[in-house]
Amino acid sequence: MTNGQGYVYGVSADKQNSGACYTLNDDQIFIYDNQTELGSITVDKMVKYLNTHNSAGIVKRLANDVVLGTADNNSNGSSTTKIAGDRGLDNAPAEMLGTWYSYDNHEKATVTFTEHTIEETEDGRTVTTELHKMNPDRDRGDHDLDKAYWAKTKHWATISKFKVPESKPKDNKLYYNIYGWNETAGDGEFYALHTEESQPVLILAGGAGIWTDAVYWKTPELAQKYAGKKFHDLRYREMD
Repeated sequence: MTNGQGYVYGVSADKQNSGACYTLNDDQIFIYDNQTELGSITVDKMVKYLNTHNSAGIVKRLANDVVLGTADNNSNGSSTTKIAGDRGLDNAPAEMLGTWYSYDNHEKATVTFTEHTIEETEDGRTVTTELHKMNPDRDRGDHDLDKAYWAKTKHWATISKFKVPESKPKDNKLYYNIYGWNETAGDGEFYALHTEESQPVLILAGGAGIWTDAVYWKTPELAQKYAGKKFHDLRYREMD
């Protein structure tokens, strides 16, 4: 199943008769039968359909029967761990998946988004960050002195959508904020898709002003061609 992320929701708990199912990706529902995609619909349209067909009672009854699990015991999937505060793997934005290239800081750098990780390489050093959903009740400072907890989660981060507040200089890009699992201060990193020179680019920004730190391109050739160039529609630290 190529569309949708996380759980596969089956009509039947019987594995021998679970051909009809669906997956979710943000606000989109993808419907399958025997692993063949039949079509898709937005959650809003599905809700309107159910409401106009007086199906609220059926939905509530079925919701009580839903059981979440993994396909097998060895599957990483989006299953949770026993680590406090963890609600399972989170998904990187589908439109950012793949490897992006930059030469902005006089050094070749790459960032690679996979379904659940972000791999950053610079100066020959690679750091892989695993994206996890955090329980909203978890206090990030709970485990500051727990070395075992820190060791298990030091390469974890949360991901959330972020729009620059109106109180800051106008910036209409949709950013994704990557924030360290155990961070208690700072702003984390911000990634956003954009277009420069008629090419798709990935913006890396940071700081309280969401200043542009680097521009990543889809090929090394484009990254080298525009290495170090400052674009008039992006905000840089030295311009403020």
